[in-house]
Amino acid sequence: MRTDGTTDGQAATRQTYEDTEVARAFLNTALSHHKLAIRPDLPAFAKSLSGKRLIDIGCGPGVHAQQFASLGLEVTAIDYSEAMIQVAKENSAPGNPTFLQLDMREIGNAFAAHSFDGAWIAASLIHVPEADVPAFLSDLHRILTPTGRARISLKQGPQGPQMVYDDKYGKGIERQFIFWQEDNFAAQLREAGFTIDQVETREAGVTGNAPTTWIIFQAQTNPGTTI
Repeated sequence: MRTDGTTDGQAATRQTYEDTEVARAFLNTALSHHKLAIRPDLPAFAKSLSGKRLIDIGCGPGVHAQQFASLGLEVTAIDYSEAMIQVAKENSAPGNPTFLQLDMREIGNAFAAHSFDGAWIAASLIHVPEADVPAFLSDLHRILTPTGRARISLKQGPQGPQMVYDDKYGKGIERQFIFWQEDNFAAQLREAGFTIDQVETREAGVTGNAPTTWIIFQAQTNPGTTI
């Protein structure tokens, strides 16, 4: 694992995710990991929403999006990778979810204000450079309703970008991850107008050769008690 320039790291990451073999392997790994069962986090988040309109931001091959749809939500799922979206469409019934190829940094242009009751952002904002996060969170706040909720999972570690090389999807790949410290991201959320309901840390999986610690934020757009 090594620190690398953000521009080169972004290009390498996009190239990895545009590989159809990687997208299919990503799906197979996700299905194997979940064993087709819906983990408790999803129905709990679905029940916390005031409506049924959900956006899955950085949906990858669409496993979570399909599971949310099976729970009765109206799901719009986006990813910047054409390969990921194609694989997601191939493995989903038409209609719900709706899969769109879209960079998450363009949600402010793509969707009207108050379009969604909830946003599920699972292990995807970890690829967005720190400099782009404030604008993204501001746009996220705008497209959520006044009672909207967001769940965001990030990799915890020394703040900043790191290039990671591995072969977990059957071939050598490289990706850039942005690691976060809890206080730094909490400040970004509050600056964008969110109230933080809960912060959880948990260990799951590996990044390179090191165990991954995740920071999971649950936040809302309406006023409330902050952490």
